[in-house]
Amino acid sequence: MTEETFATLGVAEKQALLERLAITLERNARWAADEGDDGLETVMASVGKALSSVASDLAVNDPELAKDVVTRALALMTTFHALHPDYPVGPAFQS
Repeated sequence: MTEETFATLGVAEKQALLERLAITLERNARWAADEGDDGLETVMASVGKALSSVASDLAVNDPELAKDVVTRALALMTTFHALHPDYPVGPAFQS
């Protein structure tokens, strides 16, 4: 997702994306912990928890900060996948 794409989303879609990123960060943090990567686990869990608690506020009141948070969360997930290439990647959304 590009910054321009994120900017075109409505408030509800921005909030949903931020919440999904938070869930993904927390899930990946558990995997990192299981793999003994305590540093990455701590960072990802902290960011995921913080993001889940402010997703609505960011989506409504600070879209520029929300865009920056998305960019940084994606960079964190890229780092995770680079360090843990065996992580089973599946569908982003499951019902």
